[in-house]
Amino acid sequence: MKSYSNEFELGRLPDLRITVQLMGLHGRKVDSHWSYPSHEHPMYEIHWVIDGEMEMVVDGHIYRQTEGDILFIRPGVTHSCKSSGPHGFTYFCVHFSVIDRIFSKELEHHQTTYYPAASPLAIGIQPALSTLYDLSIEIKSSILSTSKSMKVHSAVFDLLGSLIDQLSQSDNVMLTKKEVIASQIAEQIEDSVQTLLLHGQIHENGRTWVQDIAKSVNMSTSQVNRIFHQVYGKAPRKYLSEILLNEAKRLLQQTDLSVDHIAMMLGYRTSPHFSRQFKRWTDITPSEYREQIDPQINAHQESHAPSTLAGNAIHSENAASRL
Repeated sequence: MKSYSNEFELGRLPDLRITVQLMGLHGRKVDSHWSYPSHEHPMYEIHWVIDGEMEMVVDGHIYRQTEGDILFIRPGVTHSCKSSGPHGFTYFCVHFSVIDRIFSKELEHHQTTYYPAASPLAIGIQPALSTLYDLSIEIKSSILSTSKSMKVHSAVFDLLGSLIDQLSQSDNVMLTKKEVIASQIAEQIEDSVQTLLLHGQIHENGRTWVQDIAKSVNMSTSQVNRIFHQVYGKAPRKYLSEILLNEAKRLLQQTDLSVDHIAMMLGYRTSPHFSRQFKRWTDITPSEYREQIDPQINAHQESHAPSTLAGNAIHSENAASRL
């Protein structure tokens, strides 16, 4: 029998479970007349200009990108773009979503959209972007082999690691007491949604999350509402509704799950109840949204000529045995 008496643990890494989905990962060269209409999607977007000049309108703000500049666009933010130079431009674009509360919290904390080529973030993530861009060209007309797929996985996690590292440095500021409390409230709301997705439990007759959160931070409901609104510019219930809507859109767009199944995952007792709530949020039903989004995705991918990397979903579970 093997003896463990002389063994000493020198280090340990935690088990990991994280899901990253890529959509529309592509590089393209366009002429001086190229443009893409205003649109939004429930994913983060990294838009990197390799050469030339372009103009992007993000949430009403105009950004002019030249060689090396990066735009980081958050989910649900309306944006459009067009060529602004005489010779067109070359760009590389990554759409992604991450199912991991801590990672998502880091991304949500970030507010800056534009990073010039000389900024630490642009310099920090450019190597990983270059690797993905080179891979997209290399496998454009070929089948994605297992070896190349693992290289993509490696480059994606390198990109996300560099992104979070740079964001955490650029956003390293002292928070006020109100901001700390509001952040705690937001975190508890996000935790509640994650619990909901795992267990499908929700208080349909007036959600009690805000009251529960107020009790946990030893404050009244009115204090929680006031502080959260001062910091985030919206009520906690509005923040909760936005998270639920984004989850509903993500599930409708990125999965083949039925509307009934999605309604159950989001904690609604019946599909009609979910459909009515979704229509209150968006003015269309879940089925209409899905019918509407499919042609948009196809048109977007055809317009941008994505490589065979588009649509990859990367799952990391148990770091001891998997990437």
